[in-house]
Amino acid sequence: MRLFRSLDYATDADPNWAGSLLADGTLPSFRGGYVGISALRNSDVLTAVSIIAGDVARFPMIVEDKAKETIVPLENVEYLLNTKVNGRLSAYQWRFAMTVNAILTGNSYSRIVRDPLTNEPSMLEFYAPSQTEVDTTDPNHVVYRFTPYNSGYTIVCQQEDVLHWKFFSYDTFTGRSPLLSLGDEIKLQEQGIGTLKSFFGGGLKGSVLKAKGKLSADARKKMREDFERAQSGAASGAPVVVDDTVEYQPLEVDTSVLNLITSNNYSTSQIAKALRVPAYRLAQNSPNQSVKQLSDDYIVNDMPFYFEPITTEAEMKLLDDEQRHKFKIEFDTSKVSGPSVQDVASMKTNGIIVGNEARQKLGMKSIDNPDMNRLESNLNTIWLDQRAAYQAAKAATKGGDAHEGNSHDDNAD
Repeated sequence: MRLFRSLDYATDADPNWAGSLLADGTLPSFRGGYVGISALRNSDVLTAVSIIAGDVARFPMIVEDKAKETIVPLENVEYLLNTKVNGRLSAYQWRFAMTVNAILTGNSYSRIVRDPLTNEPSMLEFYAPSQTEVDTTDPNHVVYRFTPYNSGYTIVCQQEDVLHWKFFSYDTFTGRSPLLSLGDEIKLQEQGIGTLKSFFGGGLKGSVLKAKGKLSADARKKMREDFERAQSGAASGAPVVVDDTVEYQPLEVDTSVLNLITSNNYSTSQIAKALRVPAYRLAQNSPNQSVKQLSDDYIVNDMPFYFEPITTEAEMKLLDDEQRHKFKIEFDTSKVSGPSVQDVASMKTNGIIVGNEARQKLGMKSIDNPDMNRLESNLNTIWLDQRAAYQAAKAATKGGDAHEGNSHDDNAD
């Protein structure tokens, strides 16, 4: 959103534009640095955002046939989403930046540049939230205005030509950052770190000076200032020199308070919960599960919160109406969370999936071979409704063999 605009426009189009900037963290507010780029100063937030953005950027996006559940080679869309979005950005950089902005500010934007002849998407232009203005005056025709840095012009786009990522929204127009709920937790963590810095920075100087006689308030103040001036410039741990009129006694610090600060994992666990990141990824104790189980649970149950808004937005803006009825866009996580090779082989040999489906589940490309699209079976199984007839035929065959054997015996006699 633009920070500077005419008063008339602010009144007519969006009278609450300043409040929106405050809520998004574009302008500083009482929330401090808990939203926006400044939130990355917190190491837990930086780690969690890096994990999510990295996972969104590294998993390939594929186009699947809804009916056949096979990968469709829609090269133009796949190239933009997985390889290169424009002359400056790779798909990985673009997806990473889009995810970071969507988490920190609630929204991320990219303009779709289409081929003038075919109207197919040919390039994606990334714009920061500070470069973007969203006009929702007409809810049925949302207008986006992009103002590139150091430029005197504005690009006006309709909603079908803009990829707008928002992971949490209550009005369908504007996204909200999950960091908005973490103000108290991050503040508590910062206060604990501040206490540690204060202790290690000047904790050894805490002491009690006992002087002989009764001193007035001014005398005590002057005595403290003289003592501090005498000790200024001394290295940490240097000896303290006093005369026989003063008794110096260093303060004993209760280290249990420091232990409580350093062992307080509440803020970290709250950040992990709000951003849907496994706690063990933020150096927290994990449940009694293997890393593989935790990783699979994270991809299956947590990452769809980020995957689904991205894929549905891509389907709405990058596919035409006919394609949307036939195809769907998904993240391919099979190389990380897919079934084991043994499980896939078992499904294939038991006629549950065909060969190319097995290769797809293992993250491999299909093979152009007719036999790879046929269901397999084995001779050790039979249809349930044919079991009785099979057993009767088998019993009859055994009976016939026995009878024939007896006949031969009689003839021999």
